[in-house]
Amino acid sequence: MKEQKTKYKKDKLKESKSVAILEAAEELILKKGLDALSINKIASKAKIAKGTVYLYFEDKEEIIGTIAIRARKLFLDYFKKYTEDKENPIEKIKGIFWADYYFSQEQKRYHQLITFYEQNTGLNESSELANMGKNISLYIKSIIDEAIEKKVIRQDLDSASLTFMMWGMSVGIMQLVETRKEQLGFALNKTPEEFFEFFVSTILDSLR
Repeated sequence: MKEQKTKYKKDKLKESKSVAILEAAEELILKKGLDALSINKIASKAKIAKGTVYLYFEDKEEIIGTIAIRARKLFLDYFKKYTEDKENPIEKIKGIFWADYYFSQEQKRYHQLITFYEQNTGLNESSELANMGKNISLYIKSIIDEAIEKKVIRQDLDSASLTFMMWGMSVGIMQLVETRKEQLGFALNKTPEEFFEFFVSTILDSLR
């Protein structure tokens, strides 16, 4: 019994330190961005020794990957939020795009994390992180399949390819909106949201 209690206390201590490391890293990312993250800063923020961090995580990338799992879970929640209450598959597809837009605006650092993994394809993803990415893709694909089945978009479309293409286009447009805000107003007389609306409408018209 004593050995079990000792093991329980050690497990709880290990869990609490792991949580403290992740929370410190997440707070640093949310406040200062992904590029500013380092093991030294994480250890200082968590008020633990730098060597202790390496007892729980192999490197900074593993910490980022663990937080990215949270980001992808929240991302999937956004997709469901903007699609589940809609009956028309076209409106669901529109909701997919707008879920991405509002996620990028309301969860900037989490969106940055997801984009970080998309742009750095050489990174090793944990099985859990990879599965979350697959779940997001499958959710989007199911909406496209429904739209094809109900014949509200073209029947010759391949849903898997379209899912991949939609994700790529959305990543690119979000970067454009973020880096060219002034040009949108000056050259097009549009707010970022108005430009995104134009983008979504154009894509939807091409699917019909």
